[in-house]
Amino acid sequence: MIAHPAPLDFDLSGIRLRVRGLPGEYERLLREEWAGFGAAAPGTPFLDVAVRAGSEPEPRSPWDPKAMRSLLRSGSARYEIEEGAIEVGADGKAALSLRSGAGSRTFLALLNLIRAGLAWRMPSRGGAMLHAAGIVVKGRAFLLVGPEGSGKTTWAGAGAAGGADVLGDDVVLVDRAPERFEALAAPLRPRSGALRLPGRWPLAAILLPRHGASPRLDPAAARDVYGRILANLPFLAEGFGADGRIPAAIEDLRASVPARVLTFSPDPSFLAILSGFEAGPR
Repeated sequence: MIAHPAPLDFDLSGIRLRVRGLPGEYERLLREEWAGFGAAAPGTPFLDVAVRAGSEPEPRSPWDPKAMRSLLRSGSARYEIEEGAIEVGADGKAALSLRSGAGSRTFLALLNLIRAGLAWRMPSRGGAMLHAAGIVVKGRAFLLVGPEGSGKTTWAGAGAAGGADVLGDDVVLVDRAPERFEALAAPLRPRSGALRLPGRWPLAAILLPRHGASPRLDPAAARDVYGRILANLPFLAEGFGADGRIPAAIEDLRASVPARVLTFSPDPSFLAILSGFEAGPR
């Protein structure tokens, strides 16, 4: 009888995730990468990933996670890269296939495909995965939403230098709680310097970046906020017109969370403004 690896259960700050069928080396790597987020006891997974690893050699072409192809429907999604693919159903069950059974590049592909499956599932609970940097200031979370090159990593690093906790410098999970949106600690990006234990914080504001010498907050137009959220939903853009969950989640987030334009320079001076932030008229 062939012994199958035991499932790995993780708690991404209230988002339960199970990974089954990992080869031994990948199991060790995932345990290390997501150390601190292991679930103390099994629970019903929001995303249940069954992994099948092949034996082909790793591709020789350059590693390019941005070359991912997707086929998104209202009830299912498929994401494919050169190293493997994941198919996810509306019930949260996912089949993930890997081209190779070993190698650091294939492990990166595994992480990227799991992120894609999780991003597709989040609107089912009214939440989202956002291209954003997130920090916690006096018990409240702030997200700087923007594409690559918009200053997210610099902003998160400056916040950390000023004593803020970092939720992520590129990708952050946002969940819909009964009375509010919350930003979650989750190990979505390797070696990002983010918090390594589960936690949830009320989402105080969505920030649109602007670079300048003196920190300040300015109003943000509703259409700009909606467009910025839509443009920074990784793995979901192609499903916007075919999946009603996606525009519903964007509109709820836009309408429920204050948004401001934050002018900042690469130092922690903006923290004083965020510490005293009070939501008023937009």
